[in-house]
Amino acid sequence: MKVATEVRKKIDKFKDGTIFKYKDLEQQFKNSLALAKILSRLVKENKIERIEKGVFYKTKTTRFGNLNPNTIEIIKKELEEKKETKGYITGGFIYNKLGLTTQIPNTIEVAVNKRKPLKTINGSKIKYVQTIVPIKKENIKSLQLLDTIKNIKKIPDSDINESYKILKNNIIKLNENEQIKILKLVMNYSPMTRALTGAILEESSNLKLDKLENTLNKFTKFDINISSIKNKKRWNIK
Repeated sequence: MKVATEVRKKIDKFKDGTIFKYKDLEQQFKNSLALAKILSRLVKENKIERIEKGVFYKTKTTRFGNLNPNTIEIIKKELEEKKETKGYITGGFIYNKLGLTTQIPNTIEVAVNKRKPLKTINGSKIKYVQTIVPIKKENIKSLQLLDTIKNIKKIPDSDINESYKILKNNIIKLNENEQIKILKLVMNYSPMTRALTGAILEESSNLKLDKLENTLNKFTKFDINISSIKNKKRWNIK
């Protein structure tokens, strides 16, 4: 069977609206030249759309016309690397998703270990911010929470006391293994983030926090105007 026919059959099985990468098909179809040609032909036939180099979208049509692919799903697909990921969404989009602010950002921030230039997808600006924390798929939820704790004073149109309460409630809902993951990962963050995370974990878990507490300089005080923290003294918070 010709490569073109096989590729068409493969894509026909995708649900309308599926985002896929050239690499997803390259693993099955070894003839890269033939694969590139049939994908270009399918784009011309409006069967699929080329979002950017190597990333495609199986067109989803409604009675109102073709639907645009979801920007967040495009970003997630772009970041896929085999079974792992090269980054994760952070910043304003996550603050909104957690209910800390009603503002929807014009620029979507993506944390990556290797810096990348600003780009635009579907009319949305994508800003890549470099992080030293190793990124693994199973750590993304924890890293998003820790990034939010780190930036709690910078969240637009938010109340810092309410943000603290919401973040604490999110950590309370985690099981013990997930809370331990937070405790391990926060060691890669700034002293202020470690202090505030320590305060949250003290109020929301049964973990031993002496090791985290000992990473803080007892002479350094953190000016975080959150009235509901119960043990400010332990975490050098004023």
